[in-house]
Amino acid sequence: MNKSLAQFCSLGNNLGMTLTNLIQPSGPVDDFAGSQALGRRLAQHLANALELTRRAMHELPDATVLCKSGDRMTQLPYVMSGRLDVVVYVPSSSDGQIVPISFQAGEFAFLSYLFNHLPSGGDLIVREAAVIKWIEVAEMERVLLSDPNSLVLLVRFLGLRLREVQAREKALSTRGVKSRIGAGLLRYAAAMTPRPDGKVIIPLTHEQLASRCGVSRSKASTTLKKLEHLGMIHLGRKWIELLDADSLRRSIA
Repeated sequence: MNKSLAQFCSLGNNLGMTLTNLIQPSGPVDDFAGSQALGRRLAQHLANALELTRRAMHELPDATVLCKSGDRMTQLPYVMSGRLDVVVYVPSSSDGQIVPISFQAGEFAFLSYLFNHLPSGGDLIVREAAVIKWIEVAEMERVLLSDPNSLVLLVRFLGLRLREVQAREKALSTRGVKSRIGAGLLRYAAAMTPRPDGKVIIPLTHEQLASRCGVSRSKASTTLKKLEHLGMIHLGRKWIELLDADSLRRSIA
């Protein structure tokens, strides 16, 4: 992975979050496990106890709503492929909503439901056609309480995820549109599987990127066109090619 991209993924998969220098880890960056990697470790650790291989698979198309704000979840989805977005409605934001967290393959979504059973604070929506397996919350809790190692992994994961959200909140209040859009592009690119041809093609519409970065679609489109004029990106239909990650990183630093 390109070094200039790698620094944007060390805090996990919050695709709209800004630069990692908003929160400095206590140790060397290379030793600081991201929440996405930690979430996958936790899932792997629990796989046998939860008998994930025997669970039924559910194929879900784009835009499927798994949970609405205010609902109480009794099951957690384990993501086998695709992506799930948490959508939070915030009247004070540019377009009334933000996407603070996304869940990808190998992760459990909505782990914050464990041990509290509070209603959802946002919608859980399929943003890329997904295959999931449902796990009962009560079953997950029993397994975690019987395995101290799993419980420690959960605490570490939720701690890092909280830091991600705090970093995003700070970014939304202190950074401009260009910084948010640029950081969102770099973070998404860093989480992608490299293509054989070396190109970095980000499968996002202007509206999807805007919602992840807490800006309006019109402002996102204007900023993207400026970045294209500068030769940093190339805009296509429902995709954005990242041409010069180093220049983009320097321009928003």
